Formats: sequence, C-alpha cells, structure tokens
Amino acid sequence: ERELPAHGSASGGARRAERPAAGLRQRRSAAREPPHRPRGRGRPRRLCCREDMAEDTVDAAQPGTVSCKPGSLGNGEATQRFSALQQQLLCAAIHFFHRHIRSDPDVLQRMEGNQMFKYFFEVPYHNKPDLNRIFPDSVHDCSALHVCSFILSILHQGIFSVSAFIVSIIYLSRFKESSHITLHACTWRPLFLTSLLLADKMWEDKPVRNSSLAKLFPVLSNIELNKMEGEFLGEIRFNVLVTPDLFCSFCEKLLAEQVHQEIIRCVNTSEYAATLQADQNGEADMPQDAVPAETTPGNSQQPQQQQQPQQQPQ
Repeated sequence: ERELPAHGSASGGARRAERPAAGLRQRRSAAREPPHRPRGRGRPRRLCCREDMAEDTVDAAQPGTVSCKPGSLGNGEATQRFSALQQQLLCAAIHFFHRHIRSDPDVLQRMEGNQMFKYFFEVPYHNKPDLNRIFPDSVHDCSALHVCSFILSILHQGIFSVSAFIVSIIYLSRFKESSHITLHACTWRPLFLTSLLLADKMWEDKPVRNSSLAKLFPVLSNIELNKMEGEFLGEIRFNVLVTPDLFCSFCEKLLAEQVHQEIIRCVNTSEYAATLQADQNGEADMPQDAVPAETTPGNSQQPQQQQQPQQQPQ
C-alpha cells in the first residue's frame, strides 16, 4: 500500500491541492495508462479513429483498442495512445459525473426509504468536533466548479490515475443500478471516494490506504470509510471486473460528451493536469523501444476465457 504525503485535506475542493513530495509524484507516471495486471507485457493501448463518434464500435479482435471515425478526436491522427487522451478523458469523465448529480428537494423524499442513500448521506458524518467548517458549508454545492475542483484535488493529492477514476465511474454505475440510489448533492462525495478507493485497490499494484484517504477527506473516519467500502462491494456483489472492451467502449462514450467550458478551464489550470502533461512529454522523449509495454484488463498473454458482455454505464 502507498502512503500519501502530509499536505492537508481536500478542503471541500475549493482550493487547489498542494504539490506532493517529489518521490511520490514520480509514481504517477507508472499509473497513467489504463488499468492492468500485471505491467510489462502486451502492447500499449491505442485509441483508433475512423469518422463520426455516432457510429463508434469496439474492435473485439484487438482488446484495448477503440475504433471511431476520423475527426472525432479533433486532431486527424490515425491512432493515439491513451496517455495522449488522458486530459480530454478526464474532462469528459468529470462532466459525465457532474451531470448525474441531483440537488432537487424531491430526491430526498423519493430516497427516504433507501437504506444505501441514508448510509452514504454525508450530513450526519459532520459530527466530528475538529472538522473544518468548509466541508459542512460546501455539502450542498454541486456546481461544476466545486465538483471539478474536489475531484481534481483528490486525484492529485491521492496520486490516483485517470484510468482508476474512469473505472470508479463504472463501479458507481453498477452500484446505482443495484441500489436504485440517486446521486445527490449530499451523497456524491462519499460515493465518489468509495468507488475510487475500490478502483485503485483493484487495478493498482500499490493501492492507497483507507486511513490515508480518510485524511484527505476528514468528514469520514477510517472506520466509516471501511464500512462504506464493504457496503458498496456487497451491493455490487463484488462485481469488480472491467474488461478491455467495456473500458474502451466507455471511453468512447466519454469522448462524445459535450464538456462544460468551466470544467475544461478548471482541469487545464490544475496541477493534476500539469503532471499528466509532464508524464506525456517525458514519455514522448523516451526512445520507442524504451516505452514500457502494458497489459490491459483481461488482456494477458494467456488464453482468455469467453466472458459475458458487460453493460456500459448509463
């Protein structure tokens, strides 16, 4: 498990995260590509374009490859590595997450009998005596700026990868479908953290500790976060498998998102995006034969068993 640098909490996402220690930031480059186990085998994942995003398809013959029409990525290149699309996918994933958050009062009435909604409802967890007031004050804020800033702060300070964030949205979609919960202004932060924690544990060689994540978001104690993790896993029946085809088809869906300009500006000026760009520039400077190869989820050198098709997040 990896330790996080001691540089404070996410502070409600209202402030830009401080820079982690240099040694820990360097680990990020190893986690930039899509999730995989183990590293060091196979070919780098590439996203391939054909013409219009409306007719995107996943090439089942090449796991980890997305096929779409030319011009959909706006650069005219025949293929692009996942690392080159990370910032665009990050913007789209945040936008996708934000547009599913509801704040209308009738949600509370409809969710009154939903036990999972009550469990992830953030307000009762504000009973810590030394809790910074910025967390209770921002609990009802589901604006694009706050959601984007909070997510970027957690990703940056927790040294999470873009691919782990994308997988966490897939997990959250499964949780919503099973529990019939509504992503509300008072539930999205605990749900985001829990799903991100599970995605990181599933797909990273050195996952973050629950206690470290609780320090970034002190609204939840380590014990409370552990219980949320268990409830989340039980509700999705421990279905944490994400195949390459599902991952790539969901990336296609994200690339078709019409992202809010405020989210794009927030991402582009963030320190997290700066580390993405630095990693990409460093990778571009490496000799071609020195670029580390990877294995995508379910794409190993061993014969694969036929898997049931998985539903794409709605």
